[in-house]
Amino acid sequence: MHGRSLHQVLRHRRRWVVDIAVAVLTFAMMCAVGSLFKQPQWRWFDGWAYVLTALICLPLAVRRVWPVLTLIVTLAAYLVFVLRGHVPGLHLWGPVLALYSVAALKPTLVIALGAAVTAPTLYVGSVELGIPSVAAAAQVLVVVLVAWVLGDQARQLDDRNRRLVDATEELRREHERNLEHTVTQERVRIARELHDVIAHHMSVISMQAGLSDYVFDTDPPTARGAVRTIGRVSREALDDMRRLLALLRVSGDGDVAGEPWLSPAPGLDQLPDLLARLRAAGQPVELSVRGAVGELPSGVQLAIYRVIQEALTNVVKHAGSAAPATVEVCREQDRVTVTVADEGSSAPSSGSDGGFGLLGMRERAKLYGGSLTARARPEGGFVVELVIPVS
Repeated sequence: MHGRSLHQVLRHRRRWVVDIAVAVLTFAMMCAVGSLFKQPQWRWFDGWAYVLTALICLPLAVRRVWPVLTLIVTLAAYLVFVLRGHVPGLHLWGPVLALYSVAALKPTLVIALGAAVTAPTLYVGSVELGIPSVAAAAQVLVVVLVAWVLGDQARQLDDRNRRLVDATEELRREHERNLEHTVTQERVRIARELHDVIAHHMSVISMQAGLSDYVFDTDPPTARGAVRTIGRVSREALDDMRRLLALLRVSGDGDVAGEPWLSPAPGLDQLPDLLARLRAAGQPVELSVRGAVGELPSGVQLAIYRVIQEALTNVVKHAGSAAPATVEVCREQDRVTVTVADEGSSAPSSGSDGGFGLLGMRERAKLYGGSLTARARPEGGFVVELVIPVS
């Protein structure tokens, strides 16, 4: 709104300058011509002539603010000027310009009344110049009609310009709203990615660190294996973090600023590696894949991978490493069904991680038109089921 207000102020200021310049220049031109024109049959251009000329011309400076009043003043001054015996000459253009302003700013009825008053006044001036009555009437009719038509055209042009300004402003606001919405969506996506990466890897690291501390003195080989797992998972977490940060630094031409690599997003072909890390951490988990899941779009594969990753993270945090878990991925003709179930004794709490775990999984499902349910199993444990429609 501020940009629009500034535009209006500048436009009004330019109009004021133009109107004042027109009024002053018209006054100066009429005075110069009147003072130089000397004919015996016309009254000399005396002091009253200057005053009347000023009343004809100078009100034109406010013709956009008070167009009707300007027309009345200029017509009255012009009529007195003519009846005093001064040569009309260029003075008729004052009322004509005033009528043009009325036509550009007022409704049709006011314009018609203004034309009805202007025409007789101009006719008097034409007759005083010695023009035959028929020619004078025709001349006045043409001048009045031209002023009316030009004023109406100016009004239409001004309306179009105003609508164009409004449309441009609305497009700017819409662009800002879309940009803000896009930025918000991107922030949510990045936050979800960061949560999935950090929560999963840190859960594995935490479990391995606890195992290493527990068997540090009694079973050194197991402790060393846990430490190695911590190192490997930490490096994987760092790689994922670098990938996300590199994605944030993608330049306009698609290259990653400052990084020669950008690893692809995880897909379903990396599920065995994900489960292998969990098994190495002591979490028993089995995988079953049916159907051509490798042909799914990369975005759908990423969503499924992240849902499985988050669900298994919840198994590690809530069910415990002794609780077996199963992951089933089944592609049918029109949908993909993913089930992650465990046999633990506790269910994830929506507030245990700030509510981002289950919420993030549901957002991923909704993004691809799918659904996600998470519930306790009657026989014990917890199950997460994801269904995404595919063509």
